[in-house]
Amino acid sequence: MSERENPESGKKEMHEDYSFIKETIKKNPVNLGVHVKRLFTLALGGALFGGSAAVAFTVACPVAAERFIAGEEVTLSDARPGPIGISAAEETEEAADAEYVEEDVREPEEIPDAVFDDGQEAGNESSMEIYASVYEEAVQIAEKPMKAMVRLSGLSDDTDLLDDSFLTYGEEEGVIFYSDEKDVYILTNYKNIEKSDSIRVTFCKGAVAEGSLCKADPGTGLAVVRVPRNLLTEEEWSEVYVASLSDSFDLSNEKTVIAIGSPSGNFNSVMYGLVTSVSGSLRVADAEYSLLGTNIMGSIESSGVLLDMQGNVIGMIMRTDEDESILKGVSIAELRPLIENLSNGEQIRYLGILGASIKKPQAEKLNIPQGIYVEGVESASPAMIAGIQNGDIIVGINGQETENMMDYMAELQNLNVGEQAELTVCRKGTEGKFVEMEFDMTIEEK
Repeated sequence: MSERENPESGKKEMHEDYSFIKETIKKNPVNLGVHVKRLFTLALGGALFGGSAAVAFTVACPVAAERFIAGEEVTLSDARPGPIGISAAEETEEAADAEYVEEDVREPEEIPDAVFDDGQEAGNESSMEIYASVYEEAVQIAEKPMKAMVRLSGLSDDTDLLDDSFLTYGEEEGVIFYSDEKDVYILTNYKNIEKSDSIRVTFCKGAVAEGSLCKADPGTGLAVVRVPRNLLTEEEWSEVYVASLSDSFDLSNEKTVIAIGSPSGNFNSVMYGLVTSVSGSLRVADAEYSLLGTNIMGSIESSGVLLDMQGNVIGMIMRTDEDESILKGVSIAELRPLIENLSNGEQIRYLGILGASIKKPQAEKLNIPQGIYVEGVESASPAMIAGIQNGDIIVGINGQETENMMDYMAELQNLNVGEQAELTVCRKGTEGKFVEMEFDMTIEEK
């Protein structure tokens, strides 16, 4: 080994001088047999690869096609309220009209307490005129949300012998809450169209298309129906709106509310009134939702949605057995997780527990654990089989604390049907003290 100077860097480099090795490079002789074998091997590999690809495509194509037809996953946070048939170029120009902007609407004027005996108040405007102006305000606020309302008719495959038309099972009111490039999604009550063979959807301007059921929830009676975009023209879609669903859980500040759809039992109605209570709740198996009580007179056929003063949907009108003459609505903000599950056709997890949230002040006053008070357990349900009893207080599921029904619902829906759920329960013992117990049960589909 010797040192040599590199003329470019000027540095000395170590150089190994293997002068004892002398190589002579010669060309290899051409072997035709080897080339023929290689060509044959390549051809055989190509044939095998092509055959495998064809088999894989044949197997995967139906699954891929099914997912393509079903549309993209629905995520309500991506929903864009406004007209459906709008191009990307027009979106910026129409944004102000498509959104429900607070400054675009005015609060309805309150009817003055002092009205003169002759029906005139200080501003020379009668109480009836004030009432008419307030109603006009409500109609203006409801103008765009009304374009999101649809009528759903459940049809039978059998025909009416008198006029050769399809028999109708019943009709429901629905609201469009989401739209993507392929489909439009509608939230509706399901009772009157449950047994139908097909669903006919009539939009605000009279356009008609056939919808298909994504999923229904037996507990709340709500369902999501999907209508493909290609069934109507872009011009027809431009007349249809996507409603804005409220994501606020604080309903204590709401006073005035507008009911649209069929609040009185008649289609295309607009009514307004006051929220009189938010203390009630709709309790179904493994879920609890806040009820908005109003002073709006309804009927046994009432359906539709409740709006706030910005035109956002804050409640879904529900038919309850308590008092069907007064409109009540379920909080749409609390329904959002369920709506997403129904839209995506996901399984509704089921344990069969009818519970009520115990609030912190109640827990402190009664000296009981904060959690979910078990009011009942459905017959033959996983919870009953596992041994859950009335009066138990659920404080955890699979190691996660559950202080209220919202926590419980969220944790339950994160699990899969067929999996084991371990409920942590506090049960009052013979000495009056609560004892913590664990119960294992298998999750079923509702």
